[in-house]
Amino acid sequence: MKTRFYERTAYRLSDEPVPNCFLKLDDHFDARFEAGQGAPMNVGLALAESVCARMADVEMYAYLIQDAVKRHDLARENIGRDADVKAAVMGRSFLIGYLGAVRALLDSGAATLAILYQLPLSNAEHTYASSAFWQQLVVNEPNVHRRYHAQRLFFNQALHWCNETPARIPPVSVLQYQFGEFSRRELLMQVVDDGDADLEQLATHSYALHWIDPVDLHRRWKVKLLTLCEKLCRDIELNT
Repeated sequence: MKTRFYERTAYRLSDEPVPNCFLKLDDHFDARFEAGQGAPMNVGLALAESVCARMADVEMYAYLIQDAVKRHDLARENIGRDADVKAAVMGRSFLIGYLGAVRALLDSGAATLAILYQLPLSNAEHTYASSAFWQQLVVNEPNVHRRYHAQRLFFNQALHWCNETPARIPPVSVLQYQFGEFSRRELLMQVVDDGDADLEQLATHSYALHWIDPVDLHRRWKVKLLTLCEKLCRDIELNT
């Protein structure tokens, strides 16, 4: 029985294609579940939809950030300084949502492994940021640990971004100080790719920091997030 769990996520609302790993997992469910078995109550299906929904959220916010740059560019009344500031404000708010979605995807992945392999952890420890999570995973499932540990550096980098938003995504006034009061929206949407920065440094020495376009962050992370989803789908399949 096809569950089409991916249609209950933001993928249903966008033109972004559903990643193949989720389609293949639903093929597995199709062979595994029979009509009338109550498939939606299966834990494997619940985990699959949770991971898929969070990846869909990541894609949605990435689209909204890109759209903020292009929004109303062709409308004469929206060209100019006010429109650039408005786009920068929107883009930066969407970036907060993007980072929240990334964190939710990572936490959903950790929770999936903890549930599938019955790791003795509290709900608060269902996160890649928890040393207890990694310890229990290596003790109970060393082969599974080996496959996911290769991405631990990326997990840490992404979680640092999520924890450092005041400095990573500074006020627009800091961008106007750095790039000029009348800068275009592409500059006013820049964010800090420097984990050692703080608001005091941003206010006084912003020229010494490394600035990037937030869209570049998604380009940097997307393949790694999809790789995580592929691994999780495989574990769900093996345990369902």
